[in-house]
Amino acid sequence: MKTIEGVIARKMGATIEEIYNELIVRGMELGFLHDLSKKYQDLTPFLNEHFAFNEANKTYQIMKDAKFKTQIPVQVRIKYYLISYMRRCAHQRFFPTFDDIVWNIMPLLKNGTTPEHQTILGVLEEVAFREGHDRWRLKSLGQGELFEKGVQN
Repeated sequence: MKTIEGVIARKMGATIEEIYNELIVRGMELGFLHDLSKKYQDLTPFLNEHFAFNEANKTYQIMKDAKFKTQIPVQVRIKYYLISYMRRCAHQRFFPTFDDIVWNIMPLLKNGTTPEHQTILGVLEEVAFREGHDRWRLKSLGQGELFEKGVQN
């Protein structure tokens, strides 16, 4: 579960091939590949039960308004939820305030340590820009560019 959530968070959604590749690498590194292959010959039912499938780009996502089930680094969790929320806002042509952002993503981040507002602001400034006085808009960068700093794909 941690490996799958990690690849989904780092890539802002992962294809089944990306998930399998990550599981194979981690399975070999940590010695669980043989057990994994015996238990799950086909991961699709497991993925469909625990994750949302985005038909448009053929990627698995964390289910809407769901928390990570495993301990993912706080910066990665913030970036994942922040970008997801900002994309939903953009589709609605709504530019949220910082308070809107914190109010919407903070409940999802309470997985162990609760981040401070300053930590959220730091990640926000990496992926978005101010629109007017107190509104924020997601930068229109490619997915890879959003993740150049911090966690790499």
